[in-house]
Amino acid sequence: MNDSNLDPALKATGGAIREVSAEASARVLKKIDRHLLPLMCWIYMVQFADKSSLNYSSLMGIKGDTHLTGYQYSWLGSIFYAGYIFWEFPTTYLFRRLPVGKYLSINIVLWGAVLACHAATSNWAGLMTTRCILGVFEATITPGFVVITSMWYKQNEQARRMGYWLGCNGVASIIGSLIAYGLSAVTTSALAPWKILFLLFGLATVVTGVFYLWYMPDNQLNAKFLNEEERVIAIERIRDNFQGIGNRVWKWEQFWEAMRDPRTWLYGLYSLIMNIPNGGNTTFGGVIINSFGFDSRTSLLLSAPAGAVDLGSKLFFPYLSDRFMDRTLFSGIAILFAMLGGILMIVIPLEHRGPLLFGYYLIATAGASWCLVMVLISNNTLGYTKKVTVNSVQIICYAAGNWIGPQTFRSSDAPEYRTGKTIIACLYGVTALVLLTIRLVNIRENKRRDKLQTRSCVDLNDPEVKAEIERSKFMDLTDYQQPHFRYVL
Repeated sequence: MNDSNLDPALKATGGAIREVSAEASARVLKKIDRHLLPLMCWIYMVQFADKSSLNYSSLMGIKGDTHLTGYQYSWLGSIFYAGYIFWEFPTTYLFRRLPVGKYLSINIVLWGAVLACHAATSNWAGLMTTRCILGVFEATITPGFVVITSMWYKQNEQARRMGYWLGCNGVASIIGSLIAYGLSAVTTSALAPWKILFLLFGLATVVTGVFYLWYMPDNQLNAKFLNEEERVIAIERIRDNFQGIGNRVWKWEQFWEAMRDPRTWLYGLYSLIMNIPNGGNTTFGGVIINSFGFDSRTSLLLSAPAGAVDLGSKLFFPYLSDRFMDRTLFSGIAILFAMLGGILMIVIPLEHRGPLLFGYYLIATAGASWCLVMVLISNNTLGYTKKVTVNSVQIICYAAGNWIGPQTFRSSDAPEYRTGKTIIACLYGVTALVLLTIRLVNIRENKRRDKLQTRSCVDLNDPEVKAEIERSKFMDLTDYQQPHFRYVL
């Protein structure tokens, strides 16, 4: 086999299989958690705060200052995801060809600069331009972090770690709401409060990106925080993932396999349907709370508890998912809680503000469901080109859903926005059915593979057979090409 087709993990281990003690594995894991997780958690918190800054600014005077009317604010929420969709496949290819850490870091610097430029806008056209470009650069972060998590952690460690960095969306909601609440009280500054918000968030992101360019590793082989022995252990401990650490050769056969794998399109369908409500809520969250009868400043403050629910659910459901090694079950439970929240916002009269807020906060559990689907993609999609392709399809559908979402909240439906709330409840219910379909597809395929393995009469205890299977785990093969692989449910 051409060496260029092999994963760097196979080259780094010299093709040998090294026994790693539980103590050594745990020691290296702690070191990875201590150095890598904070990097991912911080930047994911920053990117969500940056993306959500439009939501906060809607209650800080941006509509009046930039003369936004009717549908224009809704389109500001949607155009961000036009940039996402435009750049997702190019960024998939670049992830395959460029060092992951450096490519991510450059994009962080660029989106921070674009966010700061929001403060210089004075009309709808300027905001549309900056929001679209911001979407281009932020399109790298989620698929990049899914790839990084799969490169560094075992299958039964990934849900919790992904929950940690995705949960930072909730932290960003809490902190962002409080910062916006404080800035909204500024009345004597030469700059409008919403402009200060964009400058503050944008410049903080630029500084973060510059640091990451120096420190963020591309993979285990150039991690500054690991010595040579620890790098080999870090690679060896993920062998049973049937994945390596990232081959930079683009393999068209893996791309086309991803296109004909039904799971790819089920993941995409899930992400599209689930993120239509998410897009509406992300852009109109403050407006929804405002529709319950709270004033603008109070609505900013009351956005914070939703962040706490988001964080808590992304810690709780992934923990259970890793413990029981079941993704779709706990993803489905989380999305049903979100569906219940949408139903409560529909049936409860506007005068009962407390129960309405409770329903709104329940919607935040939807993020935990999406987290576990991304873990499912990471666990079940083998082959580096195939993995980044499936991730891209899922993220494009995520962006399309978030593009559509703000359009479900029309100014003509104010102040109740009943149509938007009904769509939230209905689509979360449909999403649960898609999860059930994914589960059944994987159960059926696992049973088929079990039967084929029984018929083949291959002795899995034969040392030569075992050695060949272990070697194949670092050969950048897909899940279709790995008959001994079983799909996580």
